[in-house]
Amino acid sequence: MEVVGAWSRRLAERLTPHETDFAAEVGSAYAEGGERRRRLFDPGDGGETGGFAAGAGIGELPVILDALRAVADHLHTFLADGMIGNTLAVYALVQARRGGETASPARTTATGGPTSPGPTSPGPTSPGPTSPARTSPGQGRLLDQAIATLTERLIAYGLSGERAEQQTFRLLETVFDPGNTPEEIQVLLSALLATPPALPLPEPRPAGGRSRSWMLPPWLWFYLTACLLVGAPGQLSDWIRQATDYWSLMAHSPLGAARTAGIVLGVASIAHLFPVLILLGGTASLLVPGLRGRRVERRHDLRVSDNPVIEEIAAFVRRHDPSIEIRFSESTRMLARVYPVGWTKARIAVFLPMTILWRADPEAAEAVLLHEIAHRRQRDHHVVGLASPFTWLVRVWGPIFVLVGLLPIALYATLGGPAAPLLTGQLLVHATVVPRMLLLPVMALWLAELSADRLAVRQRGADALIRALGRERALPHDRLRRVSGLLTHPPIGLRRKVAEGRFHGLTGLAVAWPATLVVRLALVSAVAFPAFMLTGEDAGTAITHVFRSIVEGLAFDRLTLAGSTVLLVVWPWIIRTRHTDQGNVPFIPYALASTLPLALYLTSFLGSAPAG
Repeated sequence: MEVVGAWSRRLAERLTPHETDFAAEVGSAYAEGGERRRRLFDPGDGGETGGFAAGAGIGELPVILDALRAVADHLHTFLADGMIGNTLAVYALVQARRGGETASPARTTATGGPTSPGPTSPGPTSPGPTSPARTSPGQGRLLDQAIATLTERLIAYGLSGERAEQQTFRLLETVFDPGNTPEEIQVLLSALLATPPALPLPEPRPAGGRSRSWMLPPWLWFYLTACLLVGAPGQLSDWIRQATDYWSLMAHSPLGAARTAGIVLGVASIAHLFPVLILLGGTASLLVPGLRGRRVERRHDLRVSDNPVIEEIAAFVRRHDPSIEIRFSESTRMLARVYPVGWTKARIAVFLPMTILWRADPEAAEAVLLHEIAHRRQRDHHVVGLASPFTWLVRVWGPIFVLVGLLPIALYATLGGPAAPLLTGQLLVHATVVPRMLLLPVMALWLAELSADRLAVRQRGADALIRALGRERALPHDRLRRVSGLLTHPPIGLRRKVAEGRFHGLTGLAVAWPATLVVRLALVSAVAFPAFMLTGEDAGTAITHVFRSIVEGLAFDRLTLAGSTVLLVVWPWIIRTRHTDQGNVPFIPYALASTLPLALYLTSFLGSAPAG
């Protein structure tokens, strides 16, 4: 911390003279990380009533330190790997970039085109022992990436393009001043690399100052939490009750037909336990992220690559989230996919088609990467992504249930067993288990994907995402894999329409989850009536039983219904509280969507109402 503090004062004297007095304290707070670093970047929430300059904003020095931390690994490579042996050569290379001898990405993208050289700092202008003209392409490329990253981060925190470029070059010139020895610079860079990673870039505000949240409510996490608390114990309880009934039918019935029917139903009921395995799979993916990451990298032969395209992709990802690393594989199975390697770290697997797209259509490629970065920001990369036990179990449960749960009953009924009418009714009830159990996790997964799409649309536009989706469709996939993929990813056509703003925009997305609750209830009710009729009940009694089963099902789902209602109501408030620039997050779409689970919740009490 002392090293960073001392260097902070030197940087402030050159770059931000008005922040020199407390520069050492600012540097020490930044290096310590945690709450002390967070306070440096907190713009305030309006201050006390009657106070002056409430939320006056942060100075430039914390932003400069954070930008320097983001490129510390690049700069360290110059010295630690011996690419350029002395600071004079690096200084001359920086001067060449600033003077326009070699245009850098920062100079062409940050301000919309080449800029005139800014004022140069005093110091040697001779190239020294290693001339910039004779440096390797790798050296120049690495420096250009550092310049681009520094400039973009300064712009993201509110500096103008011209000011950001000026401060970028002043920063590099100060660090690599010929008066500093390589050992001094290495000490600074090593001290920075020992601190927590640079902060994720603040999300850019759209034109006109209006800003809306892209993230939908975390339905995937809600589903896992609610089902672990209520669903799994309830499913186990129901299975134990059913198994007990079937065992009594097998063990105590004197009729051979009833005993056979009990055996068939008992075998079929085993498949009802699979949703519990789905929940356990989701939990397992959270507990062992490191093991999962190693498995992913072995399976896909993922590795570090120094290819220029991968370096450019890595620089883009770092600018949005420094905690994400890039690994590469020559496989052509997909474009890119995120996966966890620790509790707070993630990696994006980049495959060969992505490198082609990066050159052919950079905006579409960036939309793909932003989608994966969004999963990291939503923290659902622990549940989805490569080698996810949760998504694998969701995909395979349907076929397993058909083989174990439905096929024995169907064969018995088809072969005309003595209890065929009874088992036909049971077959109808069992046939609804697959959609009834899968509707909520599938919708949670779909909404997680659509939410990640929203970040890509917000920053690169709908057209870029749609072009990327078209590329995804062109990748080699067999038909069975595509069909099973619909259980974890929405159809590409649906994603395109949502990106274009159809389905009533945010209102349609807000209603999707509660509408799934209604569809699940309607599906069960529609099948329950003929099932009761097949057991010999008259229409009136069957309707009564259907209504009773609806109320009992809703009573069982009360926690899910109440939680869905509360989450929809408070989500806009959460966004506004956590992101002070999200002052215009609309309440109406979420309020309208909350009426559906609220109505179902109130309906669950009808069966328990006292008789009048």
